[in-house]
Amino acid sequence: EYLALRLVNGNDCAGRLEVFHNGTWGSVCSNRMSQLTAITVCKHLNCGDGGEIQSDFKYGRGSGPTWLDHIECTEQHNSLWHCQSDPWNPQSCENRAEETHISCTGRKEATSPATFTECPNSTSCSDREKLRLIGGEDGCSGRVEIWHEGSWGTVCDDSWDVADANVVCRQLGCGPAVSALSEAAFGEGTGPIWLEKVHCKGTELSLWDCPDKPSFSRNCDHKEDAAVNCSEEEPFGAPLRHLLLLYFHPDLSRRPVRDSMRISVPVVLCIILGALLCLVLAILAGQIRSARMQQR
Repeated sequence: EYLALRLVNGNDCAGRLEVFHNGTWGSVCSNRMSQLTAITVCKHLNCGDGGEIQSDFKYGRGSGPTWLDHIECTEQHNSLWHCQSDPWNPQSCENRAEETHISCTGRKEATSPATFTECPNSTSCSDREKLRLIGGEDGCSGRVEIWHEGSWGTVCDDSWDVADANVVCRQLGCGPAVSALSEAAFGEGTGPIWLEKVHCKGTELSLWDCPDKPSFSRNCDHKEDAAVNCSEEEPFGAPLRHLLLLYFHPDLSRRPVRDSMRISVPVVLCIILGALLCLVLAILAGQIRSARMQQR
């Protein structure tokens, strides 16, 4: 499920607070909300390290659901998704006067072209650039981190296994996984914990294709950051499969791969064996023809 956060009716760093949940934007109630929560919102949105809750309601009233109430953040939180709150409820506020209005002290900086180390947004970064391994000896081992909503975050190790690790290693071009590690094996990360309970089959080409649960709970902390060790070697047939994918889908590097685009390993092997069989038959046919000509 996709989650997002924004301030509306003002500018990017000031306005009425809204969250995107269950396919709909909705407001957030201000009951029990402190300035620390406002600061956390501003950090989450890259709008500086300061913020205040506005009481004059100058950013207007919302019209959609009121998704969350009783949000309580601490100084350790850099993302709203990790603060305590009541469960999701489309009628969390008793009335619109409880909606949250926030003004941040900073302003969002202009973004530069996407690079591997800093992806400004999901439209200009490839799937490979939005995934990295930190803390290992090279780029093929380490703590798994993903880029989402403007910041790097980690993955919870709940249900993390070799199938999940295989997908990460494949997506980074690091070959099959050697091991799937848990309990912050490469050190604890910082910032958001974006995903938990990832359930890959192991055949997916991208981590984004695997079922998962966005981490909006207190079930996971950075002591449970997931990690991988990859073999750093591409399996047999992988380079040919990649070339075939690029041949049939030249824009593959610019958009996610869908199920209809994937060419499985058995299909690749069939293509290779078919090509070899044709070559053998061609050689045999040439030899037979040469033998007949000699007999004449």
